[in-house]
Amino acid sequence: MARPHDLQRMLAIDTSSRRACVGLFDEKGALMYRTSEEDASLSLFPLIKHLLKEFDWQLSDINSIAFCQGPGSMLGIRTAIMGIRTWQGAKLIEGKQIYSFSSLAIGTELVRHSSPSEKTYLVITDARRNSWNALKVEGASIGPVQIIDNAAIEAETIPLFSFNEFPTWTRTQAHIQCLSYRPENVLSSSRFSLFLEKNPDANPMDLRSMEFAKWIPAARTADQIKS
Repeated sequence: MARPHDLQRMLAIDTSSRRACVGLFDEKGALMYRTSEEDASLSLFPLIKHLLKEFDWQLSDINSIAFCQGPGSMLGIRTAIMGIRTWQGAKLIEGKQIYSFSSLAIGTELVRHSSPSEKTYLVITDARRNSWNALKVEGASIGPVQIIDNAAIEAETIPLFSFNEFPTWTRTQAHIQCLSYRPENVLSSSRFSLFLEKNPDANPMDLRSMEFAKWIPAARTADQIKS
């Protein structure tokens, strides 16, 4: 986990959705950001170049990089990772700390802002194969990102939130409330540093290497589980 002062001179990249977002923090941790609706493979590096120019900085002037490791657009996430690894190989960011964060963790903050009365809910995005990426929030507790199947989503009784900028392939009867995915509204929050984990090799999130979560919807009782 990063500390608030670790945001100083940090480059933050989120290409997990259809909308690329790049932020740059100054020496005091104040944020400037740019976004694009264009594909990340075309827009990411021009966005970064533009922000660095605004600060009159080179890549060597930043202290750290934080990138969204997913779940989300594999093309967008791989574009960001390719850039970071290329900079590492060329020693342009030698000695710089690399952090990653989850798009669903960003999503929990967006739900917190839009629906502050909700205390227990799921933040989800479609994971294909009739399944969903899911993160459960219970008060101040945020669980791990897991993959759960469509039947479990449809059996849930707590609110479900997802985002317009993430594609949906799975047909479901579940009632899902869709918000706008705007990571820039979270980057400047004092809580953003809570979602950062050190990731020196710039690895993406790989949920498919894990087993499906044995998800127990809230509607099922202990007796139902035994039967």
